[in-house]
This record gives sequence, structure tokens and C-alpha cells, in this order.
Amino acid sequence: MTPTGPISLAARIFAIVGLVVAVVGAIAAVTLRMVDPVTAIPDPFGFTDVALVGFEVMGVAFASVGSLLVIRRPRNAIGWSMVVIGVGYAVGGALAAATFSLSAIGSETATSAARYAGWLTVALTTLGGTMFAVGYMFPTGRGHTPRWDRFIRSCAIAWPIGLLAIVFQPGPLNIFPTIENPMGFGPDLRPLLGVQFSRLVLAGLPVLLVTLVWSLVSRYRLAGVIERQQLKWFALAIAVSIGALSVAGVGAVVSDDPPEAGLALFGFAGALVPVAIGIAILRNHLYDIDRIISRTIGYAIVTGTLGVIFAAFLLSLSGVTATVAGGETIAVAASTLAAFALFQPVRRRVQRAVDRRFDRSRYDADLTVRTFAARLRDDLDLETVRAEIAGTASVAVRPTSASVWLREASR
Repeated sequence: MTPTGPISLAARIFAIVGLVVAVVGAIAAVTLRMVDPVTAIPDPFGFTDVALVGFEVMGVAFASVGSLLVIRRPRNAIGWSMVVIGVGYAVGGALAAATFSLSAIGSETATSAARYAGWLTVALTTLGGTMFAVGYMFPTGRGHTPRWDRFIRSCAIAWPIGLLAIVFQPGPLNIFPTIENPMGFGPDLRPLLGVQFSRLVLAGLPVLLVTLVWSLVSRYRLAGVIERQQLKWFALAIAVSIGALSVAGVGAVVSDDPPEAGLALFGFAGALVPVAIGIAILRNHLYDIDRIISRTIGYAIVTGTLGVIFAAFLLSLSGVTATVAGGETIAVAASTLAAFALFQPVRRRVQRAVDRRFDRSRYDADLTVRTFAARLRDDLDLETVRAEIAGTASVAVRPTSASVWLREASR
């Protein structure tokens, strides 16, 4: 039931306005880059048009799911935070596109406007970066213990201070190093922290990861059955996002010309986080997560195993066929056929072992059904069969009630 009253009205207004702003920002960003595809300003992270689209998708996803949660769960802070994150990424991307276009014009007025558009881009995308902070209060909207509540409140105080330090730092903008910060004032920290303060922030990603994992593990240990399923959804999505961000972060730290794939991958992978949050909090297909995790791990192991087998066959056959015409082609073809032939046997064996550990309920249900099928071949008594069917259904799918109807034989 959707709550009513002043809180509900404010929630609806906030949700609708936030979603509209995010969608308009995303459309504006993509449209501007299509109409005016000027060269992007070099940045420390490898931001390209593909990454821009990824960030817009992530922004709209956060705003869409967040607005739904704000309306359905207005007292849960997660939905409100997600709307802010979505607006930050979507509108920030639109302002980044505007910065590129204004900088390409070259006039004094356009250059000045580009500096302010770039400054707003930094502010909004930094605001969007709070997506990982959602993990500390997921799924209830607060810390699971008084100590974690105090930690969240401390972060709520420290984060605005860090945001101000980033957006008002004199010198080049953190995302656009060729543009001077038009709002910079105060002491110049570049001699102390380096020219690109954003790289220092990314270098601190491991600290964020450790505390986030600590929080999730601690909450999981104290959680009930439903909350544990919710945490699995979030943990899987956030792990994929952090992995993608790590690619961009490592590229930015170790290279002055980072690869473009990292940031683009993070944009699209980050869209999985709001989807997982929506499924977890609204509890739609909540218990499918065990199967998803099991299949993900299973196929990852199968892929790695077949890759090793392919490489081993290729190395072995390359030496044998080195003196034969077209030997390399023969070795590749034979290795491919060997890997293809082994795919199904390896997949079945690996998936059975993984299901036993990560999808135990489904594994037990399949085992129960197979056992029942084996007994059914020898049972001819209808009453025995009826009892077996009801018992197997109860164990396999755990219904609230079960009954079996058998049509009477016609006279």
C-alpha cells in the first residue's frame, strides 16, 4: 500500500521532478553529441562518447528506480539518495557535452561559459559518485548497528567537505585538466596532493572497498533470510561496478593516456546497481539471486577451464604440426574442436558442484525430483503415487498447501 499524507506528496513531487530532470539531461547529452560531435577534451580517465552514453544510462536507471522507491518507500533514505545520484550523473553528462561544444567555439564568451559548465560537471558527477555510499545503509536506509549509524553520519559530514575541496580547489578542474577552475579559491593544495586531486581520490578506492565489504559482511551476519537475499543482489551488482571502476582507476593512476574501455564499462555496469536495489527492496524475483550467482560462477569456471584446455591443446599440437603445411591452422582447429567437445561435460560437472554450494535449495529440489522419478517407475499403487507426488512437491517448491487430483477412470 502506498503511504498517504504530506510525506507522500513531497515524495511524489521529488520523485517525478528528479526523474524528469534525469531523462531530459540524458536526452540533451546524447542529442548534443550527435548534433555537434566535436573532439572531447582530454581527461585523466579516458572519457569518450561511449562512456557518456553509459553514464546517461546509469543516471536514468538510478533516477527511475529511485523515484519508484521514493513513492513506494518514502521513509527509506535509499530511494531519495538514488534520485540525487541519477540526476548528478545524467545532468553532469549533459554539461560535459556542453563543455566540449563551448570549448570548440573558441570565442572569449564561449570559453568562459565552458569553464563554468565544466565546473558544474565536476560538482554533479562527484555528487553522483555517492552511489557506493548507498551500500552502507542498504536495504533499510540506515546502519544495522548504532556503530554503523554513527559511521554513516560521520560520512554524511565528511563527504560535503570533500566535495567542496574538489570543486573549489584552485587550478585545473579535476575532470578537465586543460580548464582552469572558475570558482577556485583558498590555498592551492596541488604541491601537497599532486596536480590531479581526482587521481588521489581514486587511489583511495581500496579503502572504500574494504569498509564497504566490512559493512555488508557485518550486516549479512546479523540479517534474516529475506535481508540476506537482498544483500546478495546488491553485493553482486556492486562487485561488478567496482571491478569496472577499478579498471578505469588503475588506468588513470598508472598512465597519462588511460584506456577508454574502463570508464565506459563502469557506466554500463553501474546501471546494474539500481536494478539490483529495485529487485531487492521491492522483492520481485528476490530468490532468483542464488541461481544467478550459481550460473555466473559456474560459467566463469567453465570459461577459465576451457581456456586452459584450449591453450594446452594449442601448445601441444603446435609443436607436433610445426613441420606440416598449414600446421598452425590445424592446431587451432583441433584445439577449438576439443574445447567444443568438452564444453557440455565440463559444464554439467562444474555446475553441479557450484549448485551444491551456492544454489543448495534448487540442487536439493532437483535431487528430490530425480529420486521421485526413479521410485515412480516401480510404483503402481495410485495411493502411493499420490502421496509421493504431494511429498515431492512439498520438498521441492515448499508450497503453503498441496493436493493431488486424479481423474477417475471412465466406466
